[in-house]
Amino acid sequence: MDHLIDLRERFNVGEFSSLVGFMEFWQACESLEKRPSQALLDTYKALPRKKRSKNDVVLRLDPEEGPFTRVEQDALFQWMHDQFCHKNLDPEHYLYLRLAMIYGLRGCQLRELVFKDFIKSDHGYKIRIFWAKQRGGDAGWRAKSEIFNLDEDLYNTVQAYKSIVLAGLEAEYPERANWYKAINNVPLFRRRLVGQRRGKESVPVIVDLPDLRLLEQEPKLQFHISDGVIRTWLYRIENMPGFPISPRTQQPLKISKGHRFRHTLGTDLSNAGLDEWSIASAFMHANTHSVRKYRAVSPELMKLIDEKMSDHLALVVGAFTGTIVTDRTSAKNGGRLDRQIEDLAVCGADTVCYLDAPFTCYGCSKFQPLLDADHKAALARLERRREQTIAIDKTTGVLWDRAILACRKVILDCNALLESGSTAGWDA
Repeated sequence: MDHLIDLRERFNVGEFSSLVGFMEFWQACESLEKRPSQALLDTYKALPRKKRSKNDVVLRLDPEEGPFTRVEQDALFQWMHDQFCHKNLDPEHYLYLRLAMIYGLRGCQLRELVFKDFIKSDHGYKIRIFWAKQRGGDAGWRAKSEIFNLDEDLYNTVQAYKSIVLAGLEAEYPERANWYKAINNVPLFRRRLVGQRRGKESVPVIVDLPDLRLLEQEPKLQFHISDGVIRTWLYRIENMPGFPISPRTQQPLKISKGHRFRHTLGTDLSNAGLDEWSIASAFMHANTHSVRKYRAVSPELMKLIDEKMSDHLALVVGAFTGTIVTDRTSAKNGGRLDRQIEDLAVCGADTVCYLDAPFTCYGCSKFQPLLDADHKAALARLERRREQTIAIDKTTGVLWDRAILACRKVILDCNALLESGSTAGWDA
């Protein structure tokens, strides 16, 4: 086996694939007296096509091109959700990131999507995803597809965006097509030729070509966005204010590098206990060759990295925005019984919010944690609550992470304040 691996290192991907094909042909020639054994052929076929697999970005958990850790995923999800809600992130960009995170799609698969690929049926909400071109296969542009489950909330978001796009098309090109009919074939991510006009408000809804009416019949490639424009989007998003910082590099998370979302999905599915064929099916692969590497990344390793990074992420994510107080007398509303949050803190809000205290409080700007309180016990309770929630619904469960990060920041700040011997309030 060692000799076979050494031999593998001498060939590039194409050469080694040709060698494996020749070995398979040779083994099938029953008229020949000497043929390679089936065991040897199986070993050849099992070897990864890429050389030096130890340098694979997945296997070495490359912090810029490999899979995101759960802490990084949660920080990114929370950031893009907040930015979208505050209208700082365009619907196109939000949907692209969210679909990439959920399905681990290649860029070409995302760019192929049109509005009719989002389906409401008697069996729930579905999404139609097209195969990327396969080696030796016949899958071309929107030629072969599969149906996957879709979250109802995401379906509703897409439908709301569809209404916005339809209104824009009717206003911009009122006589160029029957847009009520054509909208289903309009790309989710459209070619728009931004540079043709000035000002964000005057950017066309879709590129102005003479054959817009063709969209009444079927999707057309010329109206879909290009890979280069998507990369420009992702670079700009990485540089937006407040974009999550990677605790591993101390730089903004890289979302523009290769197949990071795909690598993350494969690693998560493997750590969830799925077998190679199930992962390959989720990836729309015809075989398991390229998904075997995900089985090598253990959940224990990912958990260890998350634990090591959590305190560092708490320092940079800005989750805690309240004020640490030394005692209740120095806190706003400190004398009011209805503003006491167990033995942990005082609420500085003017009115009662009726949210799930103390779990939702650590991320609130009105939260005034007590310096000497047992915030580590509160952290343990928050983490248990998160695990209980995420076991049912990961999308909802990750929303606890910001409160957890804020609690960690409170613990770090309290420790720093106690070590310094200061008695002044600590403003986040």
